Amino acid sequence: MSLSNKTVVITGANSGIGYEATLKLAATGARVLMACRSMDKAEKARSTILSQVPEGKIDILPVDVSELSSVEDFVKSFAEQIGELDILVNNAGIVTPMLSRNSMGHELHLATNYLGPFALTGRLLPYFNKRAPTRIINIGSLAHRFGKFDFEDPNWDKTKFNHWKAYARSKIATASFTMELHRRLQKNGADIISLGAHPGFAATDVGTKTGATTPKTAFGKWYQGKLESWIVALPVHAAEPMVHAISADDVVGGDYYGPTGLFEIKGKTGKARMNPLASDIEFGRRLWATSESLTGVRFLSGL
Repeated sequence: MSLSNKTVVITGANSGIGYEATLKLAATGARVLMACRSMDKAEKARSTILSQVPEGKIDILPVDVSELSSVEDFVKSFAEQIGELDILVNNAGIVTPMLSRNSMGHELHLATNYLGPFALTGRLLPYFNKRAPTRIINIGSLAHRFGKFDFEDPNWDKTKFNHWKAYARSKIATASFTMELHRRLQKNGADIISLGAHPGFAATDVGTKTGATTPKTAFGKWYQGKLESWIVALPVHAAEPMVHAISADDVVGGDYYGPTGLFEIKGKTGKARMNPLASDIEFGRRLWATSESLTGVRFLSGL
């Protein structure tokens, strides 16, 4: 699919796989809007990309997807300054070992990795180009396969916190959202498809900067220093499933892409395995209702 002059919004575009995708898309002639929490980091990333792709069309707007008020402000600025988009990539994410909450009391993994993207998608939906097919890509994780969702305690108010379980919870929610969004867009007759992609194991700073993946043992430190780069994909390669979901012309709604190597850790891009819970219709409906209640953002309701 030609991306020339198409507007692509990517959250978390200043580092990791978001940065690599932005670099690749800039070279295609797409107009890329970097939606980032840190304007300083976004400006530095943009300058580096433009040094390699001088003709690139790259804009920046601030957003902290963990805060619903910031999502609302971002959409207002988008409406005023950009006005229309063709592709939304919900890429921004966190892994943190500490129990943290946003200003509304939502657990930070859930707020950043899922509730923010849910709200952003809903608020941006009216601005999708209605003259051509468009896409929404949600970035998942291998961790979703182990994810469970506690509807009685989604924010870990009562349950003893475990950051890997919290991360997996946010990612099973993301996967279910991708599938439920696909169903609702179809029922609504919208010319928008919803699909997902995951990077496998990517050598990015998403976990190291919070200490979530900092090794605690001598073996762990040796592994991270000597073997990780051999076993784990570099960001430039880990971004390929995302770029495929954005640009390939043979994708359909509900598709899920990732590396096809051993355990989907890295390798050539292809169809990835998804936790059956993500496709469960009742789970999807219940999660959607819960998400609307937690965020106050309602869209495609009653379908």
